Amino acid sequence: MIMSHAISLLDEPILVEDNLPRVGDVLPFFQLVNHALEDITLESFQGKRKILHFFPGIDTPASADSVRRLDALAQTLPNTAILNISPDLPFTMSRFSETEHLLHTINLSTLRGRDMFKNYGVLITSSKLAGLPARALMVADENDTVLHVQLVEDLTSEPDFEAALKSLAGN
Repeated sequence: MIMSHAISLLDEPILVEDNLPRVGDVLPFFQLVNHALEDITLESFQGKRKILHFFPGIDTPASADSVRRLDALAQTLPNTAILNISPDLPFTMSRFSETEHLLHTINLSTLRGRDMFKNYGVLITSSKLAGLPARALMVADENDTVLHVQLVEDLTSEPDFEAALKSLAGN
């Protein structure tokens, strides 16, 4: 039986599949698409620490702000790949990054990997947003072991970046 977790958008409840990876788990396999329409897998980041940033779309203010903030943080995090993951087309994400002069994070689309939302426990299952990912942040070490998981309770809020960074401090 699949359980659900409630988040909200402007005080309206939204259900998300509740099968988030837990601290200590190994990240599940994924295959996503980069800006050049190439398939990218978890193995592409082998030996690097990872921050996975899930969001419903780059055109939402909270998502755009988080992407900007993570790009600025990326400059201070050696051996760390920051992955912005959304259902946006690769062209849309590239255009945003070029316009905003963002150079330090990696944008990945679920164009050919929509099962990732379900596999990572971020799939919205109710409301008009059903099928999109909830806003979430996951941190893993060089061996893909999960160090931090946060499902953002309100889609208009940012993740707790400080908690994510603290989880990296020991690794």
